[in-house]
Amino acid sequence: MSTPASVPSGSKSARDNTDGVDRLSSLSDNLLHHVMSFLTMPEVVRTSLLSPRWHYLWASTPFIYIDHEDFRYGNNPGRVDEHKLGKFADHLLLLRDGTVSLDEARISLNMKSFVWIHHAIKHKARHLQIFGFPHCLVLDSTAMLPSQHLKRIRLHNVCLYDSFSKMLNHDCPLLEHLDLELCELYVRVISSSSLKVLCIIDCSIGSDLLISAMSLTHLSVIDPRCNGSAVVTRDLSSLVSASISLRAEEFHHDYKDTGVNHRLLGGLSHATMLELHAPFPQLAFERDLQACPTFSNLTRLVLGDWCMAADFYPLFRILLCSPKMKELTVKLEMEHCETCEETESDALPSRRASSIKVYPCIERIRICCKKDDLRIGALVQALLPIFIPCANIDIVGYE
Repeated sequence: MSTPASVPSGSKSARDNTDGVDRLSSLSDNLLHHVMSFLTMPEVVRTSLLSPRWHYLWASTPFIYIDHEDFRYGNNPGRVDEHKLGKFADHLLLLRDGTVSLDEARISLNMKSFVWIHHAIKHKARHLQIFGFPHCLVLDSTAMLPSQHLKRIRLHNVCLYDSFSKMLNHDCPLLEHLDLELCELYVRVISSSSLKVLCIIDCSIGSDLLISAMSLTHLSVIDPRCNGSAVVTRDLSSLVSASISLRAEEFHHDYKDTGVNHRLLGGLSHATMLELHAPFPQLAFERDLQACPTFSNLTRLVLGDWCMAADFYPLFRILLCSPKMKELTVKLEMEHCETCEETESDALPSRRASSIKVYPCIERIRICCKKDDLRIGALVQALLPIFIPCANIDIVGYE
């Protein structure tokens, strides 16, 4: 075969293309397993056809991916061939090298597949991801086994009851990272002594949930659907950062009595960085501010539209409780709504005038808003008295 005109016949590139050496196969098993980790599991298994070097290599990977996305019907991508998925998973676990510990197991589950979870835990998986499909999957106490190795668990589209909380809080002593996304939570307490990172994203909270984990360093509660239940934090003595984002509460004439009574701020007093977001018609934070703790370590604060209510009462109340504050960011993402503001003001009268005005000397203020937001001027005027002269106010406009 002739060498392409663009490549000199004596060049190194030409020799590499014609000497027939399989350099990829000469790599170590660890490096080849790393390459395989970027493939789907059916593709990983098919590497056994490449050469004798690859024949059993797939069986010793330190990961397993059992993903329903790999078994969708070609002409109907909305459907999954569950029989084919189950058959593949059963053979995969039967034939893989049982002496190899697992770094990661990523498993899509229907109601009959807990054996796949048990296999991962028995083989010392450190990172376990479980995805319920096609509907929310109920994980009861039989779904999991105690583990002395699990460090991270990610659950997506599953339903958890109190019978599952024992595993979270007691049976995984090395668990450090827990992600819950699009889940239904009927777990009343998360109190793991080892947990360091907890992320609750877009979950339905079916009963009051207490978060009290003494080793927790980061907490995210993003857009919970509470249905009258509340999220409560307590005794988070190791907390460094927290990000809380609440949904809009539904308007009623007796709005003060119908909102969800979250008690989120009480356990966040040790944090050095807080991000608190809510759309403008939101009283959950304001009610919590009545018993606001002193944020003795807080130096960075990010607030959403809710802090503009009632003549800036929420903003100044939290600043009064943050003596070390150095950097403040206000993100105004909603359209200005006079009706919402009047409703908020009626529900929570202004108290800023009667407050003791001992505010921290903030070194930097950043305001993110739409360029034509009419609230900018009032916010800047309100903040000027607590702003040290040598600092900067940055106004960043959204498109």
